[in-house]
Amino acid sequence: MKNLQCIVLVFGFILSVSTMASALRIAGPHSERVHQTTIKASLDVESHRVTAEMNLKWKNTTNDTLHEIPFHLYLNAFSSTDTVFMRESGGGQLRGDKREGDDKENFGYVIVTKLSNAQGKDLLANWQMDNSVATLSLSEPLESGQTIEFNMSFTSQLPKVFARSGHNGDTFNFVAQWFPKPSVYINGKWVNHRYHAHSEFFADFGSYDVTLTVPTDYVVGATGFLADKQQEGDLTRHHYVAEDVHDFVWTADKNFAEANQQWQGINIRLLYQEPLDEKSIQNQFDAAIASFEWFEKYVGAYPYSTMTLVQPPEDASGAGGMEYPTLVTTITDLDYSSFQHSAALVTIHEIGHNYWQGILASNEFEESWMDEGINSYTEGRILAEAMKRKNVAQFAHLSIELPMVHHASTARTPTFDPVNTNSWSFINSRAYGTNSYSKPATILNTVERVWGVEKVDLLLTAYYQQWAFKHPNTKNFLDVAKTIDVEMAQFLDDAINTTKTIDFTVVSLQSEKKHQGGGYRLLLEQQSEVTPEYTKPSKSDLYSNTVTLAYQGELTPPSIEVLLTFEDGSEETHIWQLDANKQWKTLRFESEVKLVEAIVDPRFTLLLDKDLSNNIKKERSESNQAWRWVVSLLQSMHHLINAFLPL
Repeated sequence: MKNLQCIVLVFGFILSVSTMASALRIAGPHSERVHQTTIKASLDVESHRVTAEMNLKWKNTTNDTLHEIPFHLYLNAFSSTDTVFMRESGGGQLRGDKREGDDKENFGYVIVTKLSNAQGKDLLANWQMDNSVATLSLSEPLESGQTIEFNMSFTSQLPKVFARSGHNGDTFNFVAQWFPKPSVYINGKWVNHRYHAHSEFFADFGSYDVTLTVPTDYVVGATGFLADKQQEGDLTRHHYVAEDVHDFVWTADKNFAEANQQWQGINIRLLYQEPLDEKSIQNQFDAAIASFEWFEKYVGAYPYSTMTLVQPPEDASGAGGMEYPTLVTTITDLDYSSFQHSAALVTIHEIGHNYWQGILASNEFEESWMDEGINSYTEGRILAEAMKRKNVAQFAHLSIELPMVHHASTARTPTFDPVNTNSWSFINSRAYGTNSYSKPATILNTVERVWGVEKVDLLLTAYYQQWAFKHPNTKNFLDVAKTIDVEMAQFLDDAINTTKTIDFTVVSLQSEKKHQGGGYRLLLEQQSEVTPEYTKPSKSDLYSNTVTLAYQGELTPPSIEVLLTFEDGSEETHIWQLDANKQWKTLRFESEVKLVEAIVDPRFTLLLDKDLSNNIKKERSESNQAWRWVVSLLQSMHHLINAFLPL
C-alpha cells in the first residue's frame, strides 16, 4: 500500500511539474513571483454573479517593513454613479460605449465576505474599504523576505459591460479585474490609486491556480493553460494555471465558437461569434502570428505557451480591444471601406500589450505612455513589415499610413501636458488619448526617421531584455536610450518629459531673372563737374533665388532637409544644420531654371512638426492651398480612425 501511495505521489508530482511547464513556453521563473493565488469560483449565468474563495500567499520582496497591504477592488468603480470612475467618465461611458441607464443590472461590485489569516483568525475588522481600494492593516509587521497568507471569500457582481468587464444581459460574460488584487509596493510607496476613467492597471507578478465552475454548455477562455476539465452533471470545472503573470481574467459564453492554430509552441485559440467567415478567422490568426514573429525578431521571445483571442458579441463591444496576460479581446472586421485592416490592427495592438505591459508591466496609472505609446509605434511596424499592409486608410485616391494618423492626432491636440503625466491628470480625455497613444508613437517614428530604425531596434531590444518582469519607469527607458545614442536620448527626454514643440515653415520664396549691372557708375576719381556714366540694367539668363526658412520651438533634430524644385522638374536638396541660437535661415543662390517650390522636411522626417501645411512655399498661392487641403484632410480624418483605435 505504501508503494502504491509513493507511486501516486510521484505521478502526481510529475503531473504537477508537467502542468506548470505547459503554462510556460520558456522555463521560468521569469519574475520574483510576489504572490501565489489560488481561486475557486462559480458563475451564476442568470445573475452574472461570481462567488469565490481565494487563498493568497504574498511575499514581502521589498527592503522595507510593511504594516499594511492595500488591495484594488476595481469592480466597485461600477457600483454607483458617484464613484471616481463614473464621475470622470461622464456618468459611465468609455471609447464610445455608454452605460445603459440606471437599472440594477448595469451596476457591479466586489465584496469581501470573509477574511482570515492562515491560522483562521478573522481579519475583517482590519479591512477598511474605500470604494475601488481597500487596506488590510497587519496585526504584526511584515519584515523583508517574509510571506503572509490569507483566505478570502468574495462575491463579484458583473455590470452590464461598457468598460472592459461585464456581461451583455444574455449569455456573454467577461470577467476582468474581478478579485481583490494586492497593490504594488515600489520605490518606497504603495501604488494604490483609485480606478480612474483614463487609467488601467498595475500589479505584481505571481502564479495563479484557478478553478472555474460554469454550466457545461458554456465555452470558457482564460489566462494561462487549461490543466484539467471535469464535468459534473450540468456543471463543468475548468482548472487553469498561469505563471509569471500579473493578472487573471476569464470569459464564458455558450455562443462561442472555437478555432485553434499552433505557432512554434504557442497554442493560439480564437473564441468568436458566429457567423464568421473563414477569411476573417484566418485574418485573426495571421495577425497574431505576424505579431509573434516580429516581436521574436526585434524584441524578445514570448515566454508563455498560450494566447487566447476573444471576440465579444456586438452588444458587448465595450469588452473588445483590451489586453490581459495570454488573453486579449478583439473585434470583427469593420464595415468601413475607408478604414482597412481594423480587426487585424486591434489584434496586433493587443498582443503587443502582452510585451509592453504584460511582460514589462510598467505603471499604467502614472505612465500610460510606456505601454500604450510604445505599443502604438510597434503595431505600425508589424502591420507594415510583418503583414505587408502599409496603408490603414483610403480616402479617394489618398492612401494613409499609420504613422501619419498618429501625427495628425498629435498635431491637432494642444500641448498643455507632457507625455509623462499621470493618466487622470491630463487637461481632458483628448489630451490623455493623444499623449498616451499617438504622440509617443509619433516621437518614436520621428526618432526612427532621424536616427535610423536600427537604433530604435537596439533601444527596444535592450529595454526589453533589461527590464522584462521588473516594472520599469520612464527614467529606466531613457537610461537605456543613453547607451544607444546620447543625442537621441536627449531628444526623447525633451519630447516625453516636457511640452517642447517644433514647427518648421517656409517663410518666403522669390525667384527672378538676375539683372546685369546697370545704373550710374561712380568712380573714386570722379570730379564734381563730370556727369556720372549711366548704363541701363539688363536681365541675364540666370535666376536669383531667395528662400527664407524658420522654425518655432525647441524640439529640434540635428538637421533638417530642404527640397528645392525647379520649373523643369529638376530638384536640389539642401541640409539645414539647425542652431538653437538662430531659428531662421535664408538661402541665396543662382540657377539657370526658375525655382518654383521649396519644402522643408519633404519626407516627413520630423513627424512632431505641429503644422505641416506651412512646410511648403510655391510660386503660385493656389498651389499652396492645394497642399494645405491635403494636410488638413490628413489631420481631420484622425477623428474617424481614433474611434476604432484599440486600447
